[in-house]
Amino acid sequence: MADETDDKVDMAKGVMQAQVRMMDAVLKQNIEALEFLKTRFEKDRAMLGELATAKDAAAAGAVLTGFWQKLASDYMQEAGRLGSLMQATAQEIGEGATDEIRSAMGGKPGR
Repeated sequence: MADETDDKVDMAKGVMQAQVRMMDAVLKQNIEALEFLKTRFEKDRAMLGELATAKDAAAAGAVLTGFWQKLASDYMQEAGRLGSLMQATAQEIGEGATDEIRSAMGGKPGR
């Protein structure tokens, strides 16, 4: 009877560990995206200040040109980072789901 209870506890722990691992991967991805947006919005706000203090149309044009160039570069770099992170997240979810199934069937998780 005690062995059966221990097995159920081990199965529940294994399932929970797999779910935690998967959720951790998803949250890391969300944190990265939110950090990027925070930084990007701060740059947007700074550009508005520079635009407001531009001495003439040529200076305002230079502010806007620089802003759009940096914006495009920032988004391309972030797309690369998120692409890599999404790949890692998908792998963690796949491995976590495998571990969850294994644990639910009474086996030991892979990690």
